[in-house]
Amino acid sequence: MKKTFKLLAIAAFALAFQTLSAQNKFIGSVKYNIEAAGKTQEVSLKIYEDNALFKTEGSHILIRGRKFYTAQDFSQYIGYLKSNDVWDSPYEGDGKILIKHELEQKDIDSLTIPCTEGFYFEYIDGETKEIAGWTAKKVRYHIFNDEGEDKGFEAWYTDEIGPEYDFIMLQGLRGLPLEFTITSEDGSKVSYRAIEIKKEKLKDTEFLLPAGFKELPEEELNGIIQAIQEGIELLNM
Repeated sequence: MKKTFKLLAIAAFALAFQTLSAQNKFIGSVKYNIEAAGKTQEVSLKIYEDNALFKTEGSHILIRGRKFYTAQDFSQYIGYLKSNDVWDSPYEGDGKILIKHELEQKDIDSLTIPCTEGFYFEYIDGETKEIAGWTAKKVRYHIFNDEGEDKGFEAWYTDEIGPEYDFIMLQGLRGLPLEFTITSEDGSKVSYRAIEIKKEKLKDTEFLLPAGFKELPEEELNGIIQAIQEGIELLNM
């Protein structure tokens, strides 16, 4: 009996390893449609095995396994506020800021524990559908407001490609989001849907951290963002 159990355990481990290996071997891109306020925008996410990269003007998000990096360029905002003499912050850098994060095991363990504040994921077994040619699985994202009300929503994801966890759209999701809709308190909606997933020849050098960005603690970044918001408010008075 013990021998049989051991063989079954080895077989299960081998199957899990094969699944993970397949997930980490995909190289290509995922194109999304984002719909909000009657307008549609297309954005692309690049994937190189267990790395993922999302770039917009002034922002660069890179996932490497369970680590992710956010590089943001606030130089134009800070320069503009300084030129108008409304910059009130002890920060004296050029505005090119890098923030590092790492998902620890205790954080992973907490992501599926039901709660009434913060958020957690409820993975739904047995429900799938096809999105952009890939089989998507269902998850319920529970997120609570200050009154403890669950304002969550359903999402569809794949765990066959990309990093083990998402840090770009639904942070902490065990896989890559393919479709979901977020509804704000005022009733406005933002919908994300993958419309194309294709293999491409990408170079691993495309997934390097951008040069010229200085690492700062996240608390200091929050202070800089607050100073920018306050400066803009003063200019609009």
